[in-house]
Amino acid sequence: MDLVLNSKFFEQLSVAELGEKVGAMGYDGIDICVRPGHPVNLDNVEQTLPAAHRIWRDQGLSCPLATAPVDFNDPSAAAAERLYAGCAEAGIGHIKLGYWRFREGDDYWRELDRARRGLEEFAALSARYGVKTCYHTHSGSCIGSNCAGIMHLVRGMDPQLVGIYPDFGHMALDGEDLAMGLAMIRDYLALAGIKDSFHAPQSEGSEPPYAPMFTMLGGGSVNWRKVLELLAGMDYAGPLVVHTEYKFGEGIIRQVGYADEKPDSLESLVRQDAAYLRSLLAE
Repeated sequence: MDLVLNSKFFEQLSVAELGEKVGAMGYDGIDICVRPGHPVNLDNVEQTLPAAHRIWRDQGLSCPLATAPVDFNDPSAAAAERLYAGCAEAGIGHIKLGYWRFREGDDYWRELDRARRGLEEFAALSARYGVKTCYHTHSGSCIGSNCAGIMHLVRGMDPQLVGIYPDFGHMALDGEDLAMGLAMIRDYLALAGIKDSFHAPQSEGSEPPYAPMFTMLGGGSVNWRKVLELLAGMDYAGPLVVHTEYKFGEGIIRQVGYADEKPDSLESLVRQDAAYLRSLLAE
Protein backbone atom coordinates (compact mmCIF):
# COMPACT_ATOMS: atom_id res chain seq x y z
CA MET A 1 0.00 0.00 0.00
CA ASP A 2 1.76 3.14 -1.22
CA LEU A 3 1.40 6.38 0.72
CA VAL A 4 -0.03 9.04 -1.59
CA LEU A 5 -0.45 12.71 -0.71
CA ASN A 6 -3.40 14.81 -1.81
CA SER A 7 -2.07 18.05 -3.31
CA LYS A 8 -4.92 20.42 -2.37
CA PHE A 9 -2.84 22.58 -0.01
CA PHE A 10 0.26 22.74 -2.25
CA GLU A 11 -1.24 24.55 -5.23
CA GLN A 12 1.46 27.26 -5.11
CA LEU A 13 4.17 24.77 -6.13
CA SER A 14 5.16 23.99 -9.68
CA VAL A 15 4.80 20.43 -10.91
CA ALA A 16 8.48 19.66 -10.27
CA GLU A 17 8.47 21.42 -6.90
CA LEU A 18 5.41 19.43 -5.84
CA GLY A 19 7.14 16.17 -6.65
CA GLU A 20 10.25 17.18 -4.73
CA LYS A 21 8.17 18.22 -1.73
CA VAL A 22 6.04 15.08 -1.70
CA GLY A 23 9.08 12.80 -1.84
CA ALA A 24 10.91 14.76 0.84
CA MET A 25 7.92 14.47 3.19
CA GLY A 26 7.98 10.68 2.99
CA TYR A 27 5.37 9.79 0.37
CA ASP A 28 5.41 7.42 -2.59
CA GLY A 29 3.07 9.32 -4.85
CA ILE A 30 0.69 12.19 -5.55
CA ASP A 31 -3.08 12.52 -5.68
CA ILE A 32 -3.14 15.46 -8.04
CA CYS A 33 -5.91 18.01 -7.53
CA VAL A 34 -7.10 19.20 -10.94
CA ARG A 35 -8.69 22.39 -9.71
CA PRO A 36 -8.78 26.15 -10.38
CA GLY A 37 -5.60 27.89 -9.29
CA HIS A 38 -3.53 24.69 -9.43
CA PRO A 39 -0.78 24.06 -12.01
CA VAL A 40 -2.93 21.26 -13.45
CA ASN A 41 -6.53 22.38 -13.87
CA LEU A 42 -9.57 21.56 -15.97
CA ASP A 43 -8.62 24.09 -18.64
CA ASN A 44 -5.14 22.72 -19.32
CA VAL A 45 -5.36 19.12 -18.07
CA GLU A 46 -4.92 17.45 -21.47
CA GLN A 47 -1.59 19.20 -22.00
CA THR A 48 -0.16 19.52 -18.49
CA LEU A 49 -1.10 16.24 -16.82
CA PRO A 50 0.81 13.86 -19.14
CA ALA A 51 3.90 16.07 -18.89
CA ALA A 52 3.55 16.34 -15.12
CA HIS A 53 3.23 12.59 -14.73
CA ARG A 54 6.45 12.08 -16.67
CA ILE A 55 8.25 14.49 -14.31
CA TRP A 56 6.91 12.70 -11.21
CA ARG A 57 7.81 9.31 -12.64
CA ASP A 58 11.37 10.53 -13.17
CA GLN A 59 11.35 11.68 -9.53
CA GLY A 60 10.40 8.15 -8.44
CA LEU A 61 6.77 8.98 -7.64
CA SER A 62 3.47 7.46 -8.71
CA CYS A 63 0.26 9.34 -9.52
CA PRO A 64 -2.63 6.88 -9.29
CA LEU A 65 -5.38 9.44 -8.89
CA ALA A 66 -6.65 12.79 -10.16
CA THR A 67 -9.08 14.65 -7.89
CA ALA A 68 -11.65 16.90 -9.54
CA PRO A 69 -13.27 19.99 -8.01
CA VAL A 70 -15.94 19.31 -5.37
CA ASP A 71 -18.72 20.44 -7.75
CA PHE A 72 -17.52 18.28 -10.66
CA ASN A 73 -20.61 16.11 -11.22
CA ASP A 74 -21.80 16.94 -14.76
CA PRO A 75 -20.69 14.25 -17.22
CA SER A 76 -21.92 16.32 -20.18
CA ALA A 77 -19.57 19.24 -19.43
CA ALA A 78 -16.66 19.70 -21.84
CA ALA A 79 -14.30 19.61 -18.87
CA ALA A 80 -15.33 16.02 -18.13
CA GLU A 81 -14.11 14.82 -21.50
CA ARG A 82 -10.86 16.78 -21.08
CA LEU A 83 -10.20 15.30 -17.64
CA TYR A 84 -10.73 11.70 -18.72
CA ALA A 85 -8.69 12.21 -21.88
CA GLY A 86 -5.85 13.83 -19.93
CA CYS A 87 -5.76 11.00 -17.38
CA ALA A 88 -5.83 8.39 -20.13
CA GLU A 89 -2.93 10.05 -21.96
CA ALA A 90 -0.96 10.34 -18.70
CA GLY A 91 -1.65 6.75 -17.62
CA ILE A 92 -3.49 7.79 -14.43
CA GLY A 93 -5.98 5.10 -13.54
CA HIS A 94 -8.52 6.80 -11.26
CA ILE A 95 -10.58 9.98 -11.16
CA LYS A 96 -12.31 11.19 -7.99
CA LEU A 97 -15.54 12.98 -8.85
CA GLY A 98 -17.16 15.84 -7.01
CA TYR A 99 -20.32 15.29 -4.99
CA TRP A 100 -24.04 15.17 -5.48
CA ARG A 101 -25.66 16.96 -2.56
CA PHE A 102 -28.83 16.44 -0.52
CA ARG A 103 -30.62 19.54 0.72
CA GLU A 104 -33.16 19.57 3.51
CA GLY A 105 -36.59 19.01 2.02
CA ASP A 106 -35.31 17.09 -1.02
CA ASP A 107 -36.85 13.78 -2.04
CA TYR A 108 -33.86 11.55 -1.29
CA TRP A 109 -34.78 8.80 -3.75
CA ARG A 110 -35.37 11.25 -6.58
CA GLU A 111 -32.00 12.92 -5.93
CA LEU A 112 -30.36 9.50 -5.75
CA ASP A 113 -31.83 8.55 -9.13
CA ARG A 114 -30.49 11.79 -10.59
CA ALA A 115 -27.04 11.06 -9.18
CA ARG A 116 -27.12 7.49 -10.48
CA ARG A 117 -27.93 8.70 -13.99
CA GLY A 118 -24.96 11.05 -13.81
CA LEU A 119 -22.67 8.34 -12.49
CA GLU A 120 -23.72 5.99 -15.30
CA GLU A 121 -22.68 8.65 -17.81
CA PHE A 122 -19.32 9.02 -16.09
CA ALA A 123 -18.99 5.23 -16.26
CA ALA A 124 -19.43 5.51 -20.03
CA LEU A 125 -16.45 7.89 -20.08
CA SER A 126 -14.52 5.32 -18.05
CA ALA A 127 -15.32 2.65 -20.63
CA ARG A 128 -14.17 4.97 -23.43
CA TYR A 129 -10.92 6.10 -21.83
CA GLY A 130 -9.94 3.23 -19.52
CA VAL A 131 -9.89 5.41 -16.39
CA LYS A 132 -11.98 4.31 -13.39
CA THR A 133 -14.57 6.70 -11.99
CA CYS A 134 -14.37 6.85 -8.17
CA TYR A 135 -16.77 8.31 -5.64
CA HIS A 136 -15.65 9.33 -2.17
CA THR A 137 -17.57 8.99 1.10
CA HIS A 138 -18.04 12.44 2.63
CA SER A 139 -19.97 12.86 5.87
CA GLY A 140 -22.90 15.22 6.07
CA SER A 141 -25.36 16.04 3.31
CA CYS A 142 -23.59 14.34 0.41
CA ILE A 143 -25.25 11.52 -1.50
CA GLY A 144 -23.06 8.56 -0.53
CA SER A 145 -22.03 9.93 2.85
CA ASN A 146 -20.93 6.51 4.14
CA CYS A 147 -20.51 2.97 2.81
CA ALA A 148 -24.21 2.13 3.16
CA GLY A 149 -25.22 5.31 1.37
CA ILE A 150 -22.66 4.94 -1.38
CA MET A 151 -23.92 1.45 -2.17
CA HIS A 152 -27.30 3.03 -2.96
CA LEU A 153 -25.41 5.05 -5.55
CA VAL A 154 -23.23 2.40 -7.23
CA ARG A 155 -25.02 -0.90 -6.74
CA GLY A 156 -25.50 -2.76 -10.02
CA MET A 157 -22.86 -0.76 -11.87
CA ASP A 158 -19.75 -2.35 -13.35
CA PRO A 159 -16.96 -2.35 -10.69
CA GLN A 160 -14.39 -2.30 -13.48
CA LEU A 161 -15.66 1.16 -14.39
CA VAL A 162 -16.94 2.57 -11.07
CA GLY A 163 -15.06 2.39 -7.78
CA ILE A 164 -15.68 3.41 -4.18
CA TYR A 165 -13.25 5.58 -2.24
CA PRO A 166 -14.02 5.11 1.49
CA ASP A 167 -12.75 7.80 3.85
CA PHE A 168 -12.23 6.51 7.37
CA GLY A 169 -12.33 9.91 9.02
CA HIS A 170 -15.71 10.66 7.53
CA MET A 171 -16.95 7.16 8.42
CA ALA A 172 -16.02 7.83 12.04
CA LEU A 173 -17.92 11.12 12.08
CA ASP A 174 -21.17 9.79 10.69
CA GLY A 175 -20.97 6.42 12.43
CA GLU A 176 -20.28 3.19 10.59
CA ASP A 177 -18.57 0.00 11.74
CA LEU A 178 -15.29 -0.44 9.88
CA ALA A 179 -15.62 -4.15 9.11
CA MET A 180 -19.28 -3.90 8.11
CA GLY A 181 -18.69 -0.83 5.94
CA LEU A 182 -15.79 -2.39 4.06
CA ALA A 183 -17.74 -5.65 3.65
CA MET A 184 -20.53 -3.69 1.95
CA ILE A 185 -18.23 -2.14 -0.64
CA ARG A 186 -15.79 -5.04 -1.11
CA ASP A 187 -16.49 -5.50 -4.82
CA TYR A 188 -16.09 -1.76 -5.54
CA LEU A 189 -13.15 -0.86 -3.28
CA ALA A 190 -10.71 1.19 -5.38
CA LEU A 191 -8.94 3.71 -3.10
CA ALA A 192 -8.59 4.42 0.64
CA GLY A 193 -8.99 7.93 2.04
CA ILE A 194 -6.85 8.54 5.12
CA LYS A 195 -7.85 11.20 7.63
CA ASP A 196 -8.68 11.11 11.34
CA SER A 197 -11.53 12.73 13.24
CA PHE A 198 -13.31 12.97 16.56
CA HIS A 199 -16.11 14.87 18.27
CA ALA A 200 -14.60 17.78 20.19
CA PRO A 201 -16.15 19.74 23.08
CA GLN A 202 -17.41 23.18 22.08
CA SER A 203 -17.57 26.38 24.06
CA GLU A 204 -19.94 26.49 27.01
CA GLY A 205 -23.55 26.85 25.93
CA SER A 206 -23.00 25.43 22.42
CA GLU A 207 -25.67 23.14 21.01
CA PRO A 208 -24.75 20.39 20.61
CA PRO A 209 -21.88 20.52 23.11
CA TYR A 210 -19.71 18.26 20.90
CA ALA A 211 -19.00 18.75 17.19
CA PRO A 212 -16.92 17.02 14.47
CA MET A 213 -13.24 17.87 14.19
CA PHE A 214 -10.39 16.61 12.01
CA THR A 215 -6.96 15.91 13.48
CA MET A 216 -3.62 14.25 12.71
CA LEU A 217 -3.56 10.49 12.26
CA GLY A 218 -3.63 8.73 15.60
CA GLY A 219 -5.16 11.75 17.32
CA GLY A 220 -8.79 10.90 16.63
CA SER A 221 -11.27 8.07 16.89
CA VAL A 222 -10.22 5.98 13.88
CA ASN A 223 -8.65 2.62 14.79
CA TRP A 224 -5.85 2.63 12.23
CA ARG A 225 -4.47 -0.79 13.10
CA LYS A 226 -7.92 -2.21 12.47
CA VAL A 227 -8.25 -0.28 9.21
CA LEU A 228 -4.96 -1.64 7.87
CA GLU A 229 -5.71 -5.18 9.07
CA LEU A 230 -9.09 -5.10 7.31
CA LEU A 231 -7.62 -3.72 4.09
CA ALA A 232 -4.85 -6.32 4.12
CA GLY A 233 -7.44 -9.04 4.77
CA MET A 234 -9.26 -7.90 1.62
CA ASP A 235 -5.97 -8.11 -0.35
CA TYR A 236 -6.15 -4.37 -0.92
CA ALA A 237 -2.96 -3.20 -2.60
CA GLY A 238 -4.04 0.28 -3.68
CA PRO A 239 -2.89 3.65 -2.36
CA LEU A 240 -3.48 5.10 1.09
CA VAL A 241 -4.40 8.67 0.16
CA VAL A 242 -3.59 11.15 2.94
CA HIS A 243 -5.78 14.26 2.83
CA THR A 244 -3.87 16.59 5.21
CA GLU A 245 -6.94 17.96 6.96
CA TYR A 246 -6.14 18.94 10.54
CA LYS A 247 -8.01 20.73 13.32
CA PHE A 248 -10.93 21.83 11.20
CA GLY A 249 -14.30 22.17 12.89
CA GLU A 250 -17.90 21.52 11.98
CA GLY A 251 -18.52 24.54 9.79
CA ILE A 252 -15.57 23.80 7.53
CA ILE A 253 -16.02 20.02 7.44
CA ARG A 254 -19.63 20.28 6.29
CA GLN A 255 -18.74 22.95 3.74
CA VAL A 256 -17.21 20.30 1.43
CA GLY A 257 -14.04 21.87 0.12
CA TYR A 258 -12.00 24.63 1.74
CA ALA A 259 -8.76 24.96 -0.19
CA ASP A 260 -8.33 28.61 0.79
CA GLU A 261 -7.88 27.75 4.46
CA LYS A 262 -4.72 25.80 5.21
CA PRO A 263 -3.81 24.02 8.45
CA ASP A 264 -1.13 25.46 10.70
CA SER A 265 2.20 23.55 10.70
CA LEU A 266 1.08 21.76 7.55
CA GLU A 267 4.36 20.19 6.47
CA SER A 268 5.24 18.97 9.96
CA LEU A 269 1.86 17.27 10.32
CA VAL A 270 2.09 15.75 6.84
CA ARG A 271 5.48 14.22 7.73
CA GLN A 272 4.10 12.91 11.02
CA ASP A 273 1.20 11.24 9.22
CA ALA A 274 3.60 9.45 6.86
CA ALA A 275 5.78 8.26 9.73
CA TYR A 276 2.74 7.08 11.70
CA LEU A 277 1.36 5.04 8.80
CA ARG A 278 4.74 3.51 8.00
CA SER A 279 5.19 2.42 11.60
CA LEU A 280 1.82 0.64 11.52
CA LEU A 281 2.50 -0.94 8.13
CA ALA A 282 5.84 -2.22 9.45
CA GLU A 283 4.02 -3.98 12.28
